[in-house]
Formats: sequence, C-alpha cells, structure tokens
Amino acid sequence: MRFPKANCTTLLAVLQRYVRLGYAVLPLVPGEKRPHFRLAPHGLKEATRDPATITRWWRSCPEAGVGILAPEGVLVLDVDQGEVWEALRRDFPALEAAPRQKTPKGGVHLFLRLPEGVKLSASVRALEGVDLRGMGRAYVVAAPTRLADGRGYTWEVPLTPPEALPPVPQGLLLK
Repeated sequence: MRFPKANCTTLLAVLQRYVRLGYAVLPLVPGEKRPHFRLAPHGLKEATRDPATITRWWRSCPEAGVGILAPEGVLVLDVDQGEVWEALRRDFPALEAAPRQKTPKGGVHLFLRLPEGVKLSASVRALEGVDLRGMGRAYVVAAPTRLADGRGYTWEVPLTPPEALPPVPQGLLLK
C-alpha cells in the first residue's frame, strides 16, 4: 500500500508525536511486521528518535510500516485474541484506561509502566495468550501501519509519555 504524497506529511507528524512522547520508531517492510532492512540494516538496534533519520526513512519509503520501541520501564502487553483481552478487562478493570491500540486480527497492545526496579525478559510467558513487548528490547507494530490485506492498527486509547502510563496492576504478572 502506498501513501499518497499528501499523507507523507501526516505520517511524519504521527512519527514525530511518538518521538515527542518518548518512543523510538523503526520502519517496517510495507504490509508486513518485520523491520525494513534496506532502510535499517541492523533492525531493532536502529530504532531512533532522531527526526532527520525518521524523515529520511519515510521520505524514501512512505509506505513503510511503523514499529514502536518502548523504552525500558514500559511494558507492552500484546494480546492476540479478543477473548483474552475481555478476560483481562474483567479481572483487572484498571487496564481499560491504559493506552491501547487495536490490532488487525482483533487483539490489542496495552502500554503500562513497570514498577520501579522491575525487569522482565521479553521471552517470559507470564500470561496465557499474552506476549510481553517493549522494555527497550522488543518493538510493536503501531498505527497507522496497514498489513498487506489492508487491515490496520488503530488507537482506541491514545498513547501517553512513559511517566504518564498507568502502572501494571498488582497481581497481573503473577496470574
């Protein structure tokens, strides 16, 4: 999918907003979820908040998707199935207020603040049906990215700076 020239300015504004909020961005292969290795040969290691680099990347490939690398201390719950999200909402009502984007397959990405001093591995399987992302080590695909089938990511609750994120609810990772 190609962004019309007029939308490149809009896309750059979205990317600049992510950066102002404190998140690094990474270009993704158009229509896919993997890093765009022509633009960022070292993948995730090249996620940046540098405006000149971001402008260069998306001006050379305006149809590139967007990956967000949340900084250390920010946990992103990648919930793939709607029913898992519904169960989490029921068990932890505070999650409803967390910045959240809907994924093309009906899942959600929830952005939360880890308690001070807590470190997790992105490979930890703390919750059934939930992957842990962010923490400065794993990116998530973000709006306005569209996959090859045309479905996209959309914000249901807008992203906020890391320090304004709600904390991980007590007991969530022990469930």
